Amino acid sequence: MVNRVPLGESWRASALALVAALEARGLVAEVWGHGAVRARNPAGEPDPDDPRGQGFAPGLRQEVLCRPRDGGLWWLWVWSGVTRSSPVELEPLCPIEETTMAADRIARVLAVPFAGAAGSSGGCG
Repeated sequence: MVNRVPLGESWRASALALVAALEARGLVAEVWGHGAVRARNPAGEPDPDDPRGQGFAPGLRQEVLCRPRDGGLWWLWVWSGVTRSSPVELEPLCPIEETTMAADRIARVLAVPFAGAAGSSGGCG
């Protein structure tokens, strides 16, 4: 777990704006914890009738954290560490004011290529 950082309430409006922008892109998002937004793509969820899929496929999910950086507040990607016991890695995404940029980048990471595309055979070539 990432340590809490004193953020005041300045991040909350940006977090709610990011949630709305992610939902407008077809993702499910929520403000979670202290300065965090979690998003998931329902198209990447395993079939609820597939116990193996439920057990082995976590779906497409991404968390970003709001943290101080360079004198302002930034969204930071949260990436898993190299092992289960490793701490998470944080990577700068963008300043919290850049809601559209953040939502576009998160949506790109959570994209399911060709999901719902008419005439898609699901194969290569």
